[in-house]
Amino acid sequence: MEKLLKWSLENSNNASAAPEDKRQKAPDAEVLAQLFGQPDDASLMKEAMNVITDPDVDIETKETAFDNLEMLVENLDNANNLESLNLWAPLIDQLINPSPILRKMACWVIGTAVQNNPKSQAALLMYPQAIPNILNIARRDVSKEARLKAMYCLSSAIRNHEKGYESFKNAEGWKTLLQIIKSEAEAKVDSAEVPEDERHLYETDADIRRRSIFLLAGIMATEPLADKIDILRSLSAVPSLLDLLHVEGSSSAIEKVVQVLLVIAKSEAGFTDEEKEEIKKGLERSKKEGLLDLEEPETENTELMAEWRQLEEAIK
Repeated sequence: MEKLLKWSLENSNNASAAPEDKRQKAPDAEVLAQLFGQPDDASLMKEAMNVITDPDVDIETKETAFDNLEMLVENLDNANNLESLNLWAPLIDQLINPSPILRKMACWVIGTAVQNNPKSQAALLMYPQAIPNILNIARRDVSKEARLKAMYCLSSAIRNHEKGYESFKNAEGWKTLLQIIKSEAEAKVDSAEVPEDERHLYETDADIRRRSIFLLAGIMATEPLADKIDILRSLSAVPSLLDLLHVEGSSSAIEKVVQVLLVIAKSEAGFTDEEKEEIKKGLERSKKEGLLDLEEPETENTELMAEWRQLEEAIK
């Protein structure tokens, strides 16, 4: 309170003549909040987690608490405080919560906390069960929304983070990713058993596959590549990627597939003769189906057209 009074006096109109460098700096926002009875961010984060972990609180209230926590960890300092506040462990525990809504929200908060944040990415990896549990949600959760947030969470956790990628790799992340890419949309439960107002939680569609394609392209955009290409080959990924060229309806997703194929083509190992033949057949089939008219100068996606031509050149 003494600091606040001193700052107020020195910055009043009567003290306006005081040199700028002699004036007191404005009090910290969190100190002001405490002085006037408002909780600081750390208190709000702990309060949100208390609500989330309270067995007597209903799901809707927990979801609101998760919303508040997600907004708080958008701030880099708050995200990095999760560890000092002992909030990582209870947050990661929510990845196996029986409620699909809370599993989704846990993925969302984690994904936001670690996004472009090496310190929080490293903190997440202190919990060995985290990446495997996120992968499990991405692969087989009954909730489409939970699976989408799990893909967001995975992408945030391993992007530009070598140890995060290693954790993903060791948890059979590659296998999971390609399983998702290969799988078509299918009902995970008998819709008759699900209340009508909850059915949107159990639907699946191409969004999951597209998120997986973008994650795969992101992984293949960083060195080292030799080991990653070997893994793709061991999982027979090339035929699956070719199938996507005439399954996908999104030109941006198709472009990512072509980019992955180009990475392999330009690598030291390149394609095998068998793979080249498979790609030629896949490209011909795609052109016949009108996926992309390479002779049309007004095509909307000129970058995809250029990459497509590069791929054709690489397999000649």
